[in-house]
Amino acid sequence: MKNIGIIGAGLSGLATAKAFLQEGYRVTIIEKAAAIGGVWEQSRSYLGVATQTTRDEYAYSDYPMPADYPLWPSGAQVQAYLTGYAKQFGILPHIRFRSEVTSLQYHHGQWYMQIHDLDHHLDDMISFDYVVICTGTFHKPYVPQFPGLQSYREAGGQVLHSSQVNDKALLKDRSVAVIGFAKSATDIATLAVDSSRDCTLVYRKAQWKVPRYFGNLINMRYLLFSRFSEAFFNAPYKTGFQRFLHSAGRVIVWMQWRGLELLLKKQFSLKACGMVPNHRIEDQISCSLGVAPEGFYEKVKSGRIKAHQTEIAGFEGRTMILRNGETLTPDLVVCGTGFTQGLPFLEKIHRDKIIGADGSFHLFRNIIHPDVPQLGFVGFNSSLFTTLTSEVAANWMVQYAKGQLHLPSRKAIDEDMRFISRWRRQGRPISSEFSGTCVAPFNFMHLDQLMRDMGLRTKATRWLPYEFFKPINPKDYRILLEKNRPRGNKQVHVYPQPDLIR
Repeated sequence: MKNIGIIGAGLSGLATAKAFLQEGYRVTIIEKAAAIGGVWEQSRSYLGVATQTTRDEYAYSDYPMPADYPLWPSGAQVQAYLTGYAKQFGILPHIRFRSEVTSLQYHHGQWYMQIHDLDHHLDDMISFDYVVICTGTFHKPYVPQFPGLQSYREAGGQVLHSSQVNDKALLKDRSVAVIGFAKSATDIATLAVDSSRDCTLVYRKAQWKVPRYFGNLINMRYLLFSRFSEAFFNAPYKTGFQRFLHSAGRVIVWMQWRGLELLLKKQFSLKACGMVPNHRIEDQISCSLGVAPEGFYEKVKSGRIKAHQTEIAGFEGRTMILRNGETLTPDLVVCGTGFTQGLPFLEKIHRDKIIGADGSFHLFRNIIHPDVPQLGFVGFNSSLFTTLTSEVAANWMVQYAKGQLHLPSRKAIDEDMRFISRWRRQGRPISSEFSGTCVAPFNFMHLDQLMRDMGLRTKATRWLPYEFFKPINPKDYRILLEKNRPRGNKQVHVYPQPDLIR
């Protein structure tokens, strides 16, 4: 299979294109926007957006971020970094910008992709031997349809998704209401209060947020991005140490999480802000874990950000009616309410196999469905360092297309998919967010699975204590992944034992 179609030119699409190009495949990337970057593309980036992961973790293995970048790069810096990556590895000539996939159908061993040129309003059809979908977690902005919302617009009110807040003039001297408690909502509320007439945050449920520096001393990477920290989560597949921690050592686990909660309550003055979450922090940490914007809790505590923990009952003209009986009359409503994931272009017979009735994606390793031929997904394994997990998934995808993966039997794959689906529903409900496309906080578990499937080592050194406690380092994977190239054409080596899934 030589002709590869990739949908999306965000960080996952770029990593996938590089991996296939290095193996000599012909690659075409279809990108709806006018530039690369996906969620980091300028038209989709809100004011003040920055990475949640530090510069050194949010990087590809063989292309570090510039050393003069701040530890938490801005959205513009991330897009510049991705543009540099695309230029360095010769990806740009393979991208068709301002092109939207309207249909994707499989016939007689080929995928037929219908593409609409958004600038010239022309339709085109291209056939591919293999297609990789890289539309990812942040696919379609979600704006709830509150009762009476249209009457608010007709009365002169403005409603925007957080991704559309990309001009300071939208906030200046206006009454702003921000809906939600996710990263974008609290980021925009923190920013808006400095230029707006007034700013109100309306949220249904307080969530735990983490600081860039715990106790104003320890960089978050040391407490969240190591194999040691991951062991304190109740994983679906456990190492020996994890089995100990979550049985005989569960008191240690309980004390660790309660201690972290106490630290956050004190550092952020959560009681004074009225924002102490009602749930355990370990039950929340996933891809939606938010880094607290600098100054957010201070502005809530001082009353500059007016916070209302309630829901929106509806709108009557310019009036927003809250379920607690209060009313607001904002000029601008910003919905920091996330995104939805979908495959509207994929023919229904295949879409129904991949997406369940509950909207969750059912994919082996978050990459393939065994009943849908010659189709894969990269970036649907979102993590706390998605650049790396996407890059490793892209390499896995290439080896899968070449028939060189060490995979278990079909029966074992089906059993694993059913097990993970059941575990998401019953064992860890938060893992179902983003339609099941998030692997965090089990980032290392997922990377280890992919590396073993490729017959590669999972650790850069054999010094186990060092590997266990050190934060993730994408550079380690550059050396490990190089062992995939060059490789001869050999047959799939099938291991029937279900244990190898783990």
